[in-house]
Amino acid sequence: MPSCFGRLAGISISFCVVILLVSPAAEAQSTAADYEKLGQKQFSQASYKEAAASFRLAIYKGAKSASTWLYLGECYDRAGEVGAARQTYQTLQKYFPGTPECARATERLTKFPQSVRAPAVRANVSPAKPSASSPNDKKTLTERIFIVPPRFGHPAVSSRTISMVHTLLKGLPESVYKILDQGNTNVYLTPNLIDKWPDAVGTMNEHLGILFSQEHGRTYGRDVYLCERVSIGAGTDLGPVVSDEVLKDFTYTLLSHALNDCLELPSKDPQFIALYKQDYDKLDTSDRSLHAFIAPVEGVADTFSALCANIMGSRAFASELASRSFPRCRAWVAQHLKILSNRKP
Repeated sequence: MPSCFGRLAGISISFCVVILLVSPAAEAQSTAADYEKLGQKQFSQASYKEAAASFRLAIYKGAKSASTWLYLGECYDRAGEVGAARQTYQTLQKYFPGTPECARATERLTKFPQSVRAPAVRANVSPAKPSASSPNDKKTLTERIFIVPPRFGHPAVSSRTISMVHTLLKGLPESVYKILDQGNTNVYLTPNLIDKWPDAVGTMNEHLGILFSQEHGRTYGRDVYLCERVSIGAGTDLGPVVSDEVLKDFTYTLLSHALNDCLELPSKDPQFIALYKQDYDKLDTSDRSLHAFIAPVEGVADTFSALCANIMGSRAFASELASRSFPRCRAWVAQHLKILSNRKP
């Protein structure tokens, strides 16, 4: 059976961050079997969050069985982390069909309440136009900035924000700009996500633990949606325009996901994953700030995105931390972008 970084590399799961109560030295010496055994002990003691952390480490260390994923799902389930539990059970359904564990996962999924969800895909989304021009008339990345009209009495996106995003796009490294441009990336500026998706008012993002309207933006494939404001509470009221630094950092972060799509997901490239493992082995994995980058499966993609954002110009804490912590990966990404930007569209 392929390793977790092969067969399961394409799974996108938003796990909750859990403090790992394991010393760096012990962690380096422990095997997948050790973590599975520890997780089972913690599970039997009803320490579900700690058990989830152990099973996640077991998966990273190479645990491949359906039972490990089921344990992980059960941990999230019993800890009340419905979103993470649901996605883990769905992983079992997709990659371990016909197994007893899959049957158990399917049974548990039927018990979950059906909740209203924020848009997961870009279905039925039509480009918002800043003028009478059609998006098809636009040819370059800086000309593919579209404005979503306000709803709920919200202020329209300010000319200052439009100008700032235009400047950020124009100032991207040449290799990055070329790839995004040739990939037909679009940037949509909106007062808030609910101005584009009004049916999502009051909807919670189960994985981030915040309201959909409190997110700073989303990327669907090569379409970037960037918010000028976030909501106050669960209604439609919005706060002030976000700071220039926040807008800048989220512009780079969201563009990095579009870049990954334009390049056909280089975050799954075997060379990148091998370098990721080398950098990982040098880390102090007890450092809480690194958890987003070292989580099994999704940690690789998050690391790639943070590195791309840093190369674009982001100086946010997360992108700087990724750059320092994964030097081999960063060098590979920078070189990869230069090479791929020169290929013919």
